[in-house]
Amino acid sequence: MSSTSTSVKTPKLGVLQLKTNFPRPAGDVGNPASWGDIPVVIRVVEEATGDLVVGNKWGQELVDAFVREGKKLIEEEGVVAFVTTCGFLATMHPFLVNRLPYIGTSALLQVTWLQQTFFPGEDSKDSVGVITFKKSALPVHGLPEDPDPKKGVFKAVLESRIPYDFEGMEKEVLAAAHELTSNHPKVKAIVLECTNIPPFSHSIHRATGLRVYDVLTLGRWLYNGATPTDFKALQAKGL
Repeated sequence: MSSTSTSVKTPKLGVLQLKTNFPRPAGDVGNPASWGDIPVVIRVVEEATGDLVVGNKWGQELVDAFVREGKKLIEEEGVVAFVTTCGFLATMHPFLVNRLPYIGTSALLQVTWLQQTFFPGEDSKDSVGVITFKKSALPVHGLPEDPDPKKGVFKAVLESRIPYDFEGMEKEVLAAAHELTSNHPKVKAIVLECTNIPPFSHSIHRATGLRVYDVLTLGRWLYNGATPTDFKALQAKGL
């Protein structure tokens, strides 16, 4: 007599990644080490190029591609929530949220929540600042877009034109943070649109004294809500 055993998959956080080839060190959304003890599975959406997403040139086919890979992760890996690797996918959120459960398309989803929850009142709209990779695409403070690698280090790294340069990238990020807080003194918290900026979240917090939110804070929140701690089991152990 044969018996069939059913394996229970460990709940995971799914990272739907754009097709890129630049380095993703610790702190980057696409590095498993960035998530600590949260089990993650990273899946590249082959159709999702940076030009399409950042340039907002995508259509229904790209939406379908994200849904296709997301559903595979649910079935194959036990994924219970999602994030993506580009904050500009915020524009795709309305088209994905009803087809993939609990997907955090962009760290920008946290802006309104922060404003309304912690900074209500007449200055609420000015209370949360945003640092973005491509400032010409959003009305916020961003990183240099100069094609010269010496003047646009972050841009050159993400375009795979120079090796990863932590110090050079950090310098540009902190300059953007200083510009943001200097020009907007009412800012009380910062959200990082770009999923490649979190390696510098600690430096931004240290330099500005402000709370910093990014795709990692969003992903942890989504995952923790999907996997509540079994305190009954802990209590049974005498804890």
